[in-house]
Amino acid sequence: MEVDATALAGLQSEVSQLADLFKRRLFEDRSKNALIESVQDQVRAVNDLLRYREFEGLFKEALLAIDRLQSESSTPELVDSVVDELLEVFRRRDLVAVDDSGIFDPRVHEAIGTVPASADLRPNTIAAVHRTGYVLGDRLLRPAQVTVVVSVDD
Repeated sequence: MEVDATALAGLQSEVSQLADLFKRRLFEDRSKNALIESVQDQVRAVNDLLRYREFEGLFKEALLAIDRLQSESSTPELVDSVVDELLEVFRRRDLVAVDDSGIFDPRVHEAIGTVPASADLRPNTIAAVHRTGYVLGDRLLRPAQVTVVVSVDD
């Protein structure tokens, strides 16, 4: 079987065009990947800057409270005042204490002890708080550690 020279030339032309197309697409893909990497680097840099700026105000306010502790004679009143000041700084940034005044809720409370129920203490209530818990926005930062009242089986 003899190959027609015209058909062969046509196939060679087609292969040449496909090779050229392949090379152009490969170059475009490399360019796109480089652009994507560049955008990702810029996004990371912006996120780092935003994170820094987000914490900058918090740190400045917390350092003022620390300065008060370091520059004044330590008294219980001063310590209470600085704690209140820091909690207010945190509250303005959406950090709030877990409600630990009522019913035990295992989603936000960690039971570290129990006491038996009595006339004054209803079952499944909080008898004592050992460490305050905190919620940041809608996420639990740390649970409150509490003692829970439990029923006593006779």
